[in-house]
Amino acid sequence: MKKIIITCPKCKEKMRIMDKVAKYRCPNCKEIYNFTWYKRVIQKFLGFFQGIIQTIVDIKSNFVTKYRNTKATYNYMKQMKMNMKNNPNWSNYHREQAEEKRMRDAQKPSFWDRFKK
Repeated sequence: MKKIIITCPKCKEKMRIMDKVAKYRCPNCKEIYNFTWYKRVIQKFLGFFQGIIQTIVDIKSNFVTKYRNTKATYNYMKQMKMNMKNNPNWSNYHREQAEEKRMRDAQKPSFWDRFKK
């Protein structure tokens, strides 16, 4: 059975119930809630329109996300193109820095070289 979320008429807190006609106890105020076939029909009717609204919101957020991702990709590619034009080895920057550090460290005398004399 599918679960639905309703609000307790006494304490106005949300509670999850099964989608079948029965009596349910609110977990917050312990009030017994009678879920009748009439309330079930109304819940199904309202759920249909809430589903349509949720679908529209999801489609809108999907478009916004795709637009933002495309814009970020465009800005990144634009920046990369500008940097590649100024310095063709821009993408190798970190590798070059590590290599320069290795070369500097290789020129320094080690601690044990002092005792070899």
